[in-house]
Amino acid sequence: MDANNDVTKEIVIVSDGTGKTARRLMDAVLIQYSEKNIQFSIIQTFQQIRTENDVDDALGQINDDSLVLFSIVSEHLADYLTMKLTERKIIYLSVLQPMLDVISKFLGVHPDYMPGKLQIINDNYYRKIDAIGYAVRHDDGNGQYLGRADAVLVGISRTCKTPVSMYLACNYGLNVANIPVVIDDNWTEMILGRLESVASGRIIGLVMQPDTLASIRENRSHSMVGDYKSGDQMLDYYEIRRVVQEYRYSVEMFETHGWPVIDVTKRAIEEISSEIYRHVGRLGTSPS
Repeated sequence: MDANNDVTKEIVIVSDGTGKTARRLMDAVLIQYSEKNIQFSIIQTFQQIRTENDVDDALGQINDDSLVLFSIVSEHLADYLTMKLTERKIIYLSVLQPMLDVISKFLGVHPDYMPGKLQIINDNYYRKIDAIGYAVRHDDGNGQYLGRADAVLVGISRTCKTPVSMYLACNYGLNVANIPVVIDDNWTEMILGRLESVASGRIIGLVMQPDTLASIRENRSHSMVGDYKSGDQMLDYYEIRRVVQEYRYSVEMFETHGWPVIDVTKRAIEEISSEIYRHVGRLGTSPS
């Protein structure tokens, strides 16, 4: 027989972290009762429950006829909460302990019993996703929020600006923008104007030795146009004198404004990114 429709069953979550794990599990279970003539609601989530005093404070706000769903990894604290709930004859369910018991038996080792680990993983994951989106929106001089960048990479064409930006986003969760340098006074003025919103030290110049860069540009040009005959139309792009001119122009810009410079010649993306990450780490995090 269905419960009285006028009575709402109260569910409370108690967690040593954010309670999101227990909430997601509860939602997955409760959906199986959505067609029943029963009213239920998760009325409150008690977060960061790490001590017996925290447990007592939470219990002081929980009704005896509630269901308590808890995710607490500390054996001692879980046992304490279980004892208190049992004394008050409150129905409860530990969402972690049964799985921890089984996994420990299977692996042959005990868990770390460190609260909040999943939230750390989730926070890192979502920060990286946001950083990837930022890098995409701020690639090749685009984007509106340079002031939020952890780093802005500046350099002439084919100096690894985009791949380094994406690597830093994917692996470190950094907001990285990149802006191309071209020999054009109006473009340079525009670049400098946009970079006024960027905190000092976060602008990093990337350079590559001209002979290596010219070779990379030539190969890139041929792959873009499809054959060497058509590639002659792009000769100016990889002609060594032009490349040297662009190289000197960018180095002069970086030196004039005191921006740190990284030579990316024949260096792996991982190595370049690690150097930038260490530099940014010394500056601290950027504004969000």
